[in-house]
Amino acid sequence: MYRETRIPRLRASLWISVPDKAHSLAEATDPVCRNPAFGSDAAPAPAPSLIAPDGCMDLIVIDSQILIAGADSTARMFHGSAAPTVGLRFDSGVLPQLLTTSAGELADRVTPLDAVIGGRHARGGGVGEGGGASVTGAARVLLDTAGGLMDRALLDPRPMSLARALDVRSSSPAQTVTEAAAEFAYSPRQLRRLSAEWFGYGPKHLAKILRWQAARDLIESGRSRTAAAAEVGYADAAHLRRDERSLIG
Repeated sequence: MYRETRIPRLRASLWISVPDKAHSLAEATDPVCRNPAFGSDAAPAPAPSLIAPDGCMDLIVIDSQILIAGADSTARMFHGSAAPTVGLRFDSGVLPQLLTTSAGELADRVTPLDAVIGGRHARGGGVGEGGGASVTGAARVLLDTAGGLMDRALLDPRPMSLARALDVRSSSPAQTVTEAAAEFAYSPRQLRRLSAEWFGYGPKHLAKILRWQAARDLIESGRSRTAAAAEVGYADAAHLRRDERSLIG
């Protein structure tokens, strides 16, 4: 089971992934149902799952650490655990600003939060302290950590505005990279450099990911692949398939 809750103040969504063996989210949030991040005797991890790129970055609790999951340029295999996992998925362009670190330095990798910001995130108990043994405790630690980072940040709205402009789900029709560069008064070269800092890759690749995500959302809602492809601006279903293969294999 998967549950996601929007946290507007953090410009993020808190997600909890509960393995099939847990009967309910209530069971998962009980301190007895512990995440291996908190030292439980968990069952062997399930088979790895394929995580598709989405243009976002996450903070995740794994193995007693808060980890930064950088933006993925292509799909990657996630070796999850047999116990619930908790994370915060930030809107495109937000987390690099909270970390004061280029997204390009974190792309396609998982990095301990402490390795990037040291003790700057401390605002309460760490993972495994102060009630952090349950999934509920892990969520609290993540929210406190992100809240502390947000309190010290002055967000530049340009990354979020650019991501919205390139996303057909937010701007219909989505702008082309050339149109976006003109609207933001950047040269194509400037936009590529800034996009790498904000998102971890160039604007064309971000637009490609966002359009494929929009098509996937439509297909999952019941649209045919042909209809979904047309609605989000692909030339045809074959064009959608080519992008899909290049992103997720």
